[in-house]
Amino acid sequence: MNRINTLLRQDETRDSGFTLIEVLVAMMVFAIISVVVAYSLTLSMTLTRTSRASEVAANLAAQQVDVARATPDIFDVTSGIVTQTLDGTTYTITKSVGWVNSAGAASDCGSGSGILQNKTLNVSVSWDGKNPSTTPVQASTLLAPAGPINDPTTGTIIVHVTTASGAALSGVPVAIKVDTSVSPNTATAVSTAPDPTDSDGCSYVLKVVPGTYVVTVGKTGDGRISSKQVQVPAAQTTVTAGQSSVLDVQYDTAANPVMTLSPGAPAGTMFPAALPMTYAPQGDPYSTNVAPLTVAAVTTATTPLFPFTSGYSVFAGQYVPAAGGQPQCLSVDPGQWVNPNASGNVGQRPPAVGVTPGSTGTVPMPVIRISTSSKWIVAVSAVASAAIGDPGCATGMTLRYGQSPATGGVANVALPYGSWKIYALSNQNDALQSSALVDATKITLPAGSPPFTGANIFTIDPRQP
Repeated sequence: MNRINTLLRQDETRDSGFTLIEVLVAMMVFAIISVVVAYSLTLSMTLTRTSRASEVAANLAAQQVDVARATPDIFDVTSGIVTQTLDGTTYTITKSVGWVNSAGAASDCGSGSGILQNKTLNVSVSWDGKNPSTTPVQASTLLAPAGPINDPTTGTIIVHVTTASGAALSGVPVAIKVDTSVSPNTATAVSTAPDPTDSDGCSYVLKVVPGTYVVTVGKTGDGRISSKQVQVPAAQTTVTAGQSSVLDVQYDTAANPVMTLSPGAPAGTMFPAALPMTYAPQGDPYSTNVAPLTVAAVTTATTPLFPFTSGYSVFAGQYVPAAGGQPQCLSVDPGQWVNPNASGNVGQRPPAVGVTPGSTGTVPMPVIRISTSSKWIVAVSAVASAAIGDPGCATGMTLRYGQSPATGGVANVALPYGSWKIYALSNQNDALQSSALVDATKITLPAGSPPFTGANIFTIDPRQP
């Protein structure tokens, strides 16, 4: 009986199956194996796809090189980006070209010393879904012209045009003519007009007779302006035999920020008919005369400006910085009032105004009140007491205002910062005589202004009282 019970217990043990722990362990082992297999399959597919894409990219790069080598005129080989879709994969082909000159230097348009010799072409091909660690396929070649580009007796003019961001600007017309202001001048008229700039922003004038020329970039009405604030820039260029003359021009769509003058000024406030305005980017400041426009008691001014990304600090008056011992005019710039006033304050340049479409800004111009029966007002720069702390305007400014709309014998006049004396004339063309000076007793200054210097010199101060 005992033997029979033992056999029955053994049969029950064999029929009991796996425990829960054994099942979980088995499932974990299966999951690990599945993940490894799936990863291996995915990696294999990715490697296969990458290998196939790399092979296609190499063929596309080689194709671009072959096309460039077959181009009859290497001046037609330019930089650019194109896309091509093959078997559902989009490839981006980037072409970069440059010139190698006779001095052995490679650069955009072949700028530098020496004349143009060969052209370099670099092709880079990438594709959608490319692993970031995978390097794009590269191909390079050196292109030689079919014939000589120049000869030892002539030179080359190279024009390189870029935008404010430094990107190449294509399609810009270029003109060249003999500089008639130079005598004697060995230059001769160029027989073939230069092509507009290509996709690299380059235009070339080959086999130019040595001499002095004037090169013009752009055209009137194209809405662009140069970094020197010229709407159709022209530059004198001297051509030397066996050399390249390079003209680099930054040229971009002009910004036109609308500046509100003396915001909050009383209705009827008088502004100069020709108001000097200074626009100061991070580089050299630019001053020009503007014609204020008054609509519904709001006076504005607009000036086409090169779109420097830094924007512009803007203030009324013609700023002339110190340079070479020449006369200067610093007082119109609030930032030049560095000596603290009685309250311990110094002047600050206004925040920069942006150059994006629709940009606006304000130009502070304090307003004085003049009691006078005369109809014509003239403001002239003056020298204030040294104790006032005005940095001065040695170049001087004379601002003429239109006929006064004064009622009750009072005129409101907006002025740039600095020290001034005011003439009130009966007739527009009257001489500026001392008898026409407006006395301090007839002038009301903004609150907190420094005291008058003498009987008729006053200061418009940007420092807060």
